[in-house]
Amino acid sequence: VFYFIIMKKTIWTPRLYGRCDFGVYLDRDFAKEMFQSKVPTERQTRMNELANEELKRLGTDWLNPYTFYKDSCFITQFYIGQNGVWLSTNRQTIDNLLKEKESSKLIEYDSHNIDTPKQAYVLMALFDKWVEYADAFKSD
Repeated sequence: VFYFIIMKKTIWTPRLYGRCDFGVYLDRDFAKEMFQSKVPTERQTRMNELANEELKRLGTDWLNPYTFYKDSCFITQFYIGQNGVWLSTNRQTIDNLLKEKESSKLIEYDSHNIDTPKQAYVLMALFDKWVEYADAFKSD
């Protein structure tokens, strides 16, 4: 059985490979908007601080989970550090966005090394926080 949940600009797609791995599809227009929105390092730092607070609330001991693409609002990887646990998009997807190639209307993020439902939930919460705060994050 394949389930998905549409939330805002994302589609959550659990794919069960014997563990808790999952995928997220992000709206291409939203992704391009995040790429084109340039922000100072201080604002990226503030987003990581918000994420750090969320991680603490969720009982995960890790700092600065967001990896941004250069000086943009686009996050390439969400990392919680526990044995290589992350959610990321691939280099080809980033290159296609930069070249404005229309390979798909959706940008795919895949998880890696997710062993527990809690790890999956934490990554989903971080992804959702980014989408939720995107407008405030990129505004002047």
